[in-house]
Amino acid sequence: MHTDTERLSAVVARPPRSLRPPAFRSAAGHVPGSVVGSRYRLLHCCGSGPSMEFWHGRDVVTDRDVGLTVLAGPDRDVDVDEVFARTVWMCGMDSPALARIVDMVDTGSGGVVAAEWQSSCSLETAASVVPTRSEAARSARPLTEAMRTAHRAGGVLDLEPSSRLRVGAGGHLYVAFPGTLPSADRFTDVRGLASALRGMLRGATGVGAPAW
Repeated sequence: MHTDTERLSAVVARPPRSLRPPAFRSAAGHVPGSVVGSRYRLLHCCGSGPSMEFWHGRDVVTDRDVGLTVLAGPDRDVDVDEVFARTVWMCGMDSPALARIVDMVDTGSGGVVAAEWQSSCSLETAASVVPTRSEAARSARPLTEAMRTAHRAGGVLDLEPSSRLRVGAGGHLYVAFPGTLPSADRFTDVRGLASALRGMLRGATGVGAPAW
C-alpha cells in the first residue's frame, strides 16, 4: 500500500536548491554564500522571526550541511548569552523532534546556533502532500511528546515562528532551528505547535491557506 508517509518521504528526499539568486538579501543583511561564525556558509534562508533568521548552511570545516539559527544583527537586539543558556540543555535531549545541536557561537554582533541538518521539507510543502487529518496528527506526535518532556523539566523549546520547524524523512515535525529566545515560555510552545498543526490540517483538507 502506498501510504501518506511514503508520499511525504518522497518529497523530503528531493534535494534542496543549494543557493538562491545572488540578489537575495535577508532583512538582517545576510546573503547566500556569506560566512557567519567564522565557519558556517549560508546557503538558503528558510524563514525568520523576531531577532533571528533560519538558514540551511554548510560547515566549511567539516563540509557538512547544518541548520543555522542566526541571532540578532548589527544592533544586537537580543541577549545572545541568555539564548545560549536557555538552549544548551536541549543537547541532553534525545528526540526525533529535535535536531541535534552541534555548536553555539557568539559572533560579536550576534550569535549562531548550529544543528545537524536532516533530509526534510518545509511545513508548506508538507501541507500540500499530506492528505488526511490523521497523518497530520501523527506527524506532530513526537514534537508534542518532546514539548511535554521539556515542560516537565522546566525547559522551553520555543516553537515560534513555524518556519523554525520542518518535516523529516520519517514524516514527523521537528525543530530544525533550535534557539530559545528570552521571551519564550510554555505558551509560545503551545501556540507554535498549534499553528504548525493547523497549517498542515488546512493543507490536508484544502480549506483556507496554511498559516506560515
